[in-house]
Amino acid sequence: MKSITATFVAITALSLCAAPFALAADNSAVETKIKQMEDSWAASQTQKDHGASAVEGMLASDYAGVGAKGEIRDKSSQIEHIKSDTDTYGSSKNDSMKVHVYGPDLATVCGTSTEAGKDKDGKEFNRSFAWVDTWMQRNGKWECIASGGTPVGEKK
Repeated sequence: MKSITATFVAITALSLCAAPFALAADNSAVETKIKQMEDSWAASQTQKDHGASAVEGMLASDYAGVGAKGEIRDKSSQIEHIKSDTDTYGSSKNDSMKVHVYGPDLATVCGTSTEAGKDKDGKEFNRSFAWVDTWMQRNGKWECIASGGTPVGEKK
């Protein structure tokens, strides 16, 4: 009986010690997936209609967002905003991202991005934004369910 109890205690202790490592490995896979999607979203900025299609595939049907100028957007208005943007982007990239995994199907990403290009009048810009996106996995697919962004100044 003592050997069974000792074995049980040893297995339980090892399981409890290994649990954080298993969770970290799971989080790592989620973090990698979501960062790839965020990078695709940023890169799509340079592609107008194709970019809008790419982002549309990432947004949940019940998406809710706040644009950099405070405008409230649902999925359709977010896609329309991308399509009707008069700026021409030479580059759009994420500078930093921190993923916070809250469970196997829910995560947020806080990050910063930089865009460079020309506005509709041909004036060059180099803008930075801070943002937060909330992602949920539904039916095996990660979707952005909410986002918000704010400008952090134009780089000179």
